[in-house]
Amino acid sequence: MAQKGITVIIPCLNEEQSIGESVDRALRGIELSGEKGEVIVVDNGSTDRSVEIARGHGAHIYHEEHRGYGAALRQGFGNAHYDIAVMGDADLTYDFTQLRDLTAPIRAGDADFVIGNRMRNIQPGAMPWLHQYIGNPLLSLMLRLMFHNHSVKDAHCGLRAISLEAYHSMRCVTTGMEFASEMVIRAIRGKLRIEERDIIYHPRAGDSKLRSFRDGWRHLRFMMLHSPSSMMILPGLIGWLIGFAIIIPLAFGQITLSERVIDIHSMIVGGIINVISIQLILVGLLAKAYAHLSDLHHDPLIAWFYRRFTFEKSIAYITPFILLGLALTFWVVLRWMGGGFGPLNQSRLLFLGLIFLVNGVQLGSSAYLFSIMALPRFIDALPPSEEDRGVAKKSGE
Repeated sequence: MAQKGITVIIPCLNEEQSIGESVDRALRGIELSGEKGEVIVVDNGSTDRSVEIARGHGAHIYHEEHRGYGAALRQGFGNAHYDIAVMGDADLTYDFTQLRDLTAPIRAGDADFVIGNRMRNIQPGAMPWLHQYIGNPLLSLMLRLMFHNHSVKDAHCGLRAISLEAYHSMRCVTTGMEFASEMVIRAIRGKLRIEERDIIYHPRAGDSKLRSFRDGWRHLRFMMLHSPSSMMILPGLIGWLIGFAIIIPLAFGQITLSERVIDIHSMIVGGIINVISIQLILVGLLAKAYAHLSDLHHDPLIAWFYRRFTFEKSIAYITPFILLGLALTFWVVLRWMGGGFGPLNQSRLLFLGLIFLVNGVQLGSSAYLFSIMALPRFIDALPPSEEDRGVAKKSGE
């Protein structure tokens, strides 16, 4: 059980210019909070005197051999001894002496996770204009939209406080800069109580390790991969409905709207939209199923699917699509044969039949993969074989 107090976690890679003062400020912040505490510095492969200086200023030193912001912080969280953990950088951009204000909502029982908000108090020269006016606002906006939460205005602020219990419940797995996004996303999905606190962002000491486009892309990529509903399922559903809305009326003849003729060419476009869209939906659902079954994220939609649809039931629902597609296709072929293989005048119904057939095969193959993914993965979850039962019976005798 963690003791009542504050653990400050500082990842460090060649920060000899500032690590000593960072540790001093963190210890001062703990003292001003009136609580017990510790400062953990996680060395991530420093080749300068950072470790020696940090130890000399009273920090507990841990080493993380795997390079990365997230890897270092996870090492620190894993060794924290107090019930509130505060993370922050070693470059003096954050003022650790203000820990009392940052941790107050957690200690009062009003929040599980508190994130600093730098955007109203950025000191001159502290943040490049690209980050201040484009990168951070845009990525934070996308996170709020994609994950339907408006409590975080500065999603990439590195100064954060979290109860140790809440942190362990999130089960973060990333090792790089995207760890910052993962914490927020997992907190939202875990329904943790999140608050923000305005902080002052100071110019850093030493050279920045941040790479604007590379690290920005890693954050964006992580959000995209963890939001299949917004990225794939929702656009897919819209496209699938639009595709059918184009195909069905045109299957029975051309349409005239305001003296403009809509014909087979539009039907082909609608069919392509339909096929692409259903593929997006199915890949999005498979992504959600993978995350759910891998215990990365409990997904109520996927849990509902697995409760309601066995492989057999799924095939029973999908078979009419395939049969309708085959029936329309054979009907057109038979009429063509009956006409002595002359001109084919049923291209619309043939195209509609092929669309139903393709959709049915897409759905059926995805149901097959869904079912394979849900098979027991561990030997303890498998039913005993006849041979195993025979061995157990003999042992009992």
